[in-house]
Amino acid sequence: MVPLENEELATTIATNNGLDLASTDDLGVAETTQLRKDEGKFKVPSLRNISVRAPYMHDGRFSNLDEVIEHYSTGIQKHENLLSPLLGSDGEPIRFDFTDEEKLALIAFLDTLTDKSMLSDEKYSNPFVEQ
Repeated sequence: MVPLENEELATTIATNNGLDLASTDDLGVAETTQLRKDEGKFKVPSLRNISVRAPYMHDGRFSNLDEVIEHYSTGIQKHENLLSPLLGSDGEPIRFDFTDEEKLALIAFLDTLTDKSMLSDEKYSNPFVEQ
């Protein structure tokens, strides 16, 4: 990476959620900013209609919400640019260790964020698909 002038002033709203221990092939926002502090950071999408927007993560590695929740439960990796709220006071990644009941409750909550009327509204349909 080539450092840019005023690197310390550059910011992004993209974050790293610990998908990988290191970013080697897919650098995320760093591919544009050329900043090491942006390696492995990606834009966070809205939770609206999250239940119907598989696959999940920037690279589609999770095919369902169960896999996403399992990542946050047990799989967060200690990437050097990991989002600070995902780090414990000991500097290690927080793993939420959700119970099966908590996982089901979280999926039920995420399902409430689905706007079924919008999904079936013709004005939002694909104009290139014949009805």
